Amino acid sequence: MIIDSAQRDLRKYTECYDVITDIRMLRWSPEPIAIRYGKAFRLLFRAQFLSHYWGYPPKWRLLARRLSGGPRVLPDFACVGSIKSGTSDLATNLFAHPSIVPPFSKEIFNDKVESWRAYYPTVEEMASTRDASGAARTGYFTPWLSHRPLSAKFHAAVPEGKAILVLRDPVNRAYSHYKWEIMFGGPALLRQPHFASYSAFVDRALADYPKPAPTICGEPFLQCGLYADLVEPWLNELGRDNVLILAAEDYFRKPAETLDSVYAFLGLESIPYVRGPKLNENPVEAPAEDEASRARLVDFYAPHNAKLYELLGRDLGWG
Repeated sequence: MIIDSAQRDLRKYTECYDVITDIRMLRWSPEPIAIRYGKAFRLLFRAQFLSHYWGYPPKWRLLARRLSGGPRVLPDFACVGSIKSGTSDLATNLFAHPSIVPPFSKEIFNDKVESWRAYYPTVEEMASTRDASGAARTGYFTPWLSHRPLSAKFHAAVPEGKAILVLRDPVNRAYSHYKWEIMFGGPALLRQPHFASYSAFVDRALADYPKPAPTICGEPFLQCGLYADLVEPWLNELGRDNVLILAAEDYFRKPAETLDSVYAFLGLESIPYVRGPKLNENPVEAPAEDEASRARLVDFYAPHNAKLYELLGRDLGWG
């Protein structure tokens, strides 16, 4: 069936990022605390009634979904990367496809797959989408590639499921991760010795390795870029034909072509690409990346990247 070129209005899927960014940035505001608390209250109230969530939707909304609408499906594909790999932007562009029914929340941080149903469309909604566009898919989207049990649990619950794994140059990803830490932690975090500069953060991470260094967001800094060890379980569980490896750099440079490859992988007709706003960008001016720290990370990741290239049979050109 030919899909109309008019795409779904994506504003309902991007509003949640504006709200969560505004809440986080209150830590950086010079305004009096009473004003900041007032803004926080208004933002949190607004967050109770969004049509789509970045993550952690209100529990009462999930309860209402469990009690209404009839039986719900599980996702038939997963789109997974490490934190700060571009999965939010990719997911929102995929939501534009008329045959993809977005989940209630882009991210679900638990691996009890059967418990996810409240986040997903009803059987009736999927049938309606299939009737209207010729196909229906719904996906699980998360920057949780570092969570190793996820592949086996997803495959056990969805035996025919597919996976799209988004991999970003681990050195570039690492600095974005550090900036994310600073945004999360607020100005006070910069007074802690190993967060005060990027070089101090990298020093601490390399000194602690193979143990993960302390982070605010909870994701392991160096380990999020050890892709060979994180990708291999997905290949083993789902089979190589059911796993699409996307280099984030390809998506950033050639979004239309990359999205077409995803549509083909999911068995969907391509639609025209319309560039939307960049999502989940960090507005905080964190301490700069220094060349010495970058060089140390290039050396650290080089053997791990070589292992990944051998696993994939493909050189991603990092470093």
